[in-house]
Amino acid sequence: MKSGIGNVPSHISSHPVMPNRLEDDVRSAYARATEGSGSPDELLSAVRILVRDLKREGLPPEKVIITVKEVCGLPLITFAADTDAAADSNPAKQISEMMVRAAIDEYYTKPWPNAVSSNAPAKGVER
Repeated sequence: MKSGIGNVPSHISSHPVMPNRLEDDVRSAYARATEGSGSPDELLSAVRILVRDLKREGLPPEKVIITVKEVCGLPLITFAADTDAAADSNPAKQISEMMVRAAIDEYYTKPWPNAVSSNAPAKGVER
């Protein structure tokens, strides 16, 4: 049985068969970035938003990376010869590597310790 995304069996797929809007945003931004009609910044922004959502849902980092790769139709297995994107001048390969690095960085990014949330009082202001 297929998952609906690539050739990944449904028991391996890390997310539901029905894609959501955030996945569609990443898929579209990836297609535009690899075609040259979109910017890498647009793709990285979409990836970061999807990663935050998946992390909030409780997915572990390896499932988040698998989901990001599946959404963009990338292979889930990397071979040793494919690991040096800097040596590969293929723009699609470089964009893919940049996207996976951004997903990992976003997953492990912690909120700023002094960040003000909407329900936290401002410094010097009592409630």
